[in-house]
Amino acid sequence: MSTGRKLFITDLHGEYQGLIELLREMEYDAFTDRLVVGGDLIDRGPDSALVVRYLRTLQQMHPDRVIVLTGNHEEMLNWYRQDRSDMWLIHGGAEALHSFEKTFEDHNESRLHMDWLLTLPMIAEDDEYVYVHAGFMPDQPLYEQSRDVLWMSEKEFYAYPVDEILEVTGGKVVVHGHTPCERICFDGARLNCDLGSHTYAIAESRSLALVDLTGEEYAVYNCTSRKITRQNWRPRASESAR
Repeated sequence: MSTGRKLFITDLHGEYQGLIELLREMEYDAFTDRLVVGGDLIDRGPDSALVVRYLRTLQQMHPDRVIVLTGNHEEMLNWYRQDRSDMWLIHGGAEALHSFEKTFEDHNESRLHMDWLLTLPMIAEDDEYVYVHAGFMPDQPLYEQSRDVLWMSEKEFYAYPVDEILEVTGGKVVVHGHTPCERICFDGARLNCDLGSHTYAIAESRSLALVDLTGEEYAVYNCTSRKITRQNWRPRASESAR
């Protein structure tokens, strides 16, 4: 029996159509593949509620093969629900609320899905990879990180040497998102998979990526053109030697 692939997607920001199209493009099999979602499911995009409902249902059906992590946008939702801050509303929360009101006729169902968002873990790992939303502090225990790391900038995370990161993870590559970039970036220790779905500065370049960690390729859904392309995320030996 096939053990399937390891797949990763992050920073969806309410892009439901792109999520479904990418899973179809990569022939995702929920019964054999393992899927990790790196947080920021909600805000800014048009269909936060559909994304949440789909992934919550998928995780319930396949709890051993689907992991969903939290991101800083879920953290802002948490602050909003606790009456600690309204910043969520100006960073995409208003769009998310509209999506939840439109999708869920029953207020209790809407609240159930929002409550689920607030239970998501910050970190996961397997025998090859460590999965986080934005990064972590190497001088702190991996599973005792402050929630502030959900906001960790790429500049801060990538300031740590490759060897230091790999020493902390036991040689495992860290797969993450949070900081939008034009293409999947791999430096030997960190793999940034956020292509700026509804967040990248150049609107025409806003995309969502589904990364096949096993096959070392990824599919890209452009949020404007709705076209899908495929690329490799690990440079070939001939390319890395240039």
